[in-house]
Amino acid sequence: MKIIQIVGRSNTGKTTFIRSLIGALSARGTVGAVKHLGHHGFLLEPGKDTTLYYESHAAISGGVDEEKSVIVRRENDLDSTLATLCNAGVEYAILEGFKSRPFPRVVIGDLPGENVVLRNPTIDEVIAALPEFEDYYTVEGLVRELRRECGVSHAGAVLTFNGIVREWTGTERTEYLEFDETVDALTESIHREMEAVPGIIGARFYHRKGRLYAGEDITYLAILAEHREEAFAAASSAIDRLKRELHDAEK
Repeated sequence: MKIIQIVGRSNTGKTTFIRSLIGALSARGTVGAVKHLGHHGFLLEPGKDTTLYYESHAAISGGVDEEKSVIVRRENDLDSTLATLCNAGVEYAILEGFKSRPFPRVVIGDLPGENVVLRNPTIDEVIAALPEFEDYYTVEGLVRELRRECGVSHAGAVLTFNGIVREWTGTERTEYLEFDETVDALTESIHREMEAVPGIIGARFYHRKGRLYAGEDITYLAILAEHREEAFAAASSAIDRLKRELHDAEK
C-alpha cells in the first residue's frame, strides 16, 4: 500500500486537492483516505444503535445499509488504521494531516517541513511521483496483492509467514536488530528464487528496515501455490536462506 501524505495550513485547499487525487488514483486501484481530526473529534449521532453499542464499550461498532458500511473502532492511533486499510486491500492510502509523522509528503501552501516530495503540485505530478512515496505492508495486504495480481484459478494454497525479532535464544538476549537498504537486494533475490519453484504461482516477500526491537515484526512472506507441498518447500528454503545470509550475520 502506497502512503501519500498531504499537509498544509488550514484553508489552503487540501480537501479539494485530495478529492481530485482520490478520483485520479481510483482509476489505478483502491483508495483509502484518513483525516487527522486532532482535538476536533468526530461526533457520533446520539441515540443511534451503533452509538449505543460503542458507548457500551464494544471494541468495534458497525452498521451496514444498502450502499455502504460504517465502522467505529476504539483504536485512535494511525498505525492500526493503516493496518486496517492495508488488510482490506487498499492500494493507495491518502493521509490528510498527521504532520508529526515523517512520511514523504505533498505540501499545499507555504507550510515549511521535511520529507517534501512535492509542493503545490498538479494531480498529474503526484501520479508521476508515486514511486517516491512510502510503501506500507502487512501479511494480509501481501495476500490481497497476490490474489489481485496473480489470480487463484489454479491455486490450491496460500501460505503466510510473519517473522518477529526473538528476544531470547537460550540464555542469549537480543535487544534489537538493525537493517538498512542493503537488505533489499537479498530479499529480491529470494523472491525471484521462490517464484522459480515449479508450482509456485506467485510470492511476495518484505523485510522491514531500521532498528527493530524484540517482539517487533521483521519479515512478511506470502506464497500462492498450486499445492501446499510446493508452498511449504519454497517458504522453508526462503526463510533458511534469509536467516543464513542475513540474520545470523547480524548477530
